[in-house]
Amino acid sequence: MTDSAGRQRAVLVDVDGTLAIRGKRSPYDWHRVGEDQPNPAVVELVQTIAAAGRHRIVVMSGRKEQCRRQTEMWLDAQEIDFAELILRAEHDDRPDHKTKADLYRRFVAPRYDVAFVIDDRNSVVRMWRTTFKLTVCQVADGDF
Repeated sequence: MTDSAGRQRAVLVDVDGTLAIRGKRSPYDWHRVGEDQPNPAVVELVQTIAAAGRHRIVVMSGRKEQCRRQTEMWLDAQEIDFAELILRAEHDDRPDHKTKADLYRRFVAPRYDVAFVIDDRNSVVRMWRTTFKLTVCQVADGDF
């Protein structure tokens, strides 16, 4: 489905703390992201949305670009049918809410009409709601 500007309807989904549970690895241990465990309820929700065919799944993560291959493999292993994976640049060390706002403006808003966001982190959820007036399904209390 598309809007009047030709943008595709989408659901924007976070990875860490949302689709994936990090477990014992450090959040900066990028080479081990493939070890993360799925968050079963959120994975099932995203699979259901994708299967309905009304929205594209756009995955946006604060992970760095070096994690692309492992993250794509992890998403495929969870049978997440995603249209696009958007990651932060290698040298982007800004807080997640600033990075994601920039990524949204550059890569998402011009191409997708976002129905809602699925995320966990309080500062990012606040940004989606206040800056972009998006509806957010917050799946955990991400107070960090």
